[in-house]
Amino acid sequence: MEDETLERATAALDNEQTVRGLLDTTCRVLVDALGASACTISRVVGDLLVGLVELAPGDGPLALGHEFLISDYPLTLEVVTGGDPRAVSLLESSPEPTEASLLQTLGYDSLLMLCLPANGTCWGLIELYANGDQFGESQARLAREIATHAGRLLERLEPSD
Repeated sequence: MEDETLERATAALDNEQTVRGLLDTTCRVLVDALGASACTISRVVGDLLVGLVELAPGDGPLALGHEFLISDYPLTLEVVTGGDPRAVSLLESSPEPTEASLLQTLGYDSLLMLCLPANGTCWGLIELYANGDQFGESQARLAREIATHAGRLLERLEPSD
């Protein structure tokens, strides 16, 4: 089942011809593949995260167009600098406090963060949100494979300088 999900996701990403289309489709396929409630992709610019795209129910944006200091969020910093996915949930006994505060503000129970890798760096941060459940290792693994594929396509659409 996971292989079929990955195959469908990568096929959808392969059809994109623009950076914006690729980012929008990355959000959509990740939400579908993981059963997430929402997704955002932010660009990493130094110590800043700048919101680029999001997929969320309802009328209110999650954080689009806002800037956040990466160093204010320890788990986010780990993802951006180390490249490994990190999950946090209000359903845990003691979630990381700054990430938990953000989850409460946004109205979600759980968050999975992933690096969107391109050109040997963390080009962007992908955030997936859910309610009523936590993200598991198999979901993180699948999401990372999708993000890695999207990153390879991003390199073609936006070559490094």
